[in-house]
Amino acid sequence: MSEGRRYSFGPFLLIPDAYKLLRDGEPICLTPKPFHMLLVLVENHGRVLEKEELIRAVWPDTFVEDGNLCVAISLLRKVFGKEHPYIKTVSKHGYRFDAEIKELPVDTKTVRPEGAALIPLDRKVIPSGIE
Repeated sequence: MSEGRRYSFGPFLLIPDAYKLLRDGEPICLTPKPFHMLLVLVENHGRVLEKEELIRAVWPDTFVEDGNLCVAISLLRKVFGKEHPYIKTVSKHGYRFDAEIKELPVDTKTVRPEGAALIPLDRKVIPSGIE
């Protein structure tokens, strides 16, 4: 996993370190396996990933049937909707993530809660009235 990275594609923002997927700034709830699969697909975008390769990446050291993979892919496709067909099936080979990805670095020296100004991590901030 790329530490301190964010991936933007279409209206989506994937934040691996926070285990978040946002659509137009709104969080989308994903369970761990589909989230991890999305991350593997995004980090390998444009490249065909064989089914076995995806299974090994998402379910290491576990016997998993192709059905588990299909369920996770189906869930991700529902999340993206028909207007964003990012996951392509390559018949008899695997899957490819087809989206223009923008990799955005994260400045680890600052914290930015939604709608707030940047606050350096080494600066103590105490809300007024609290001591």
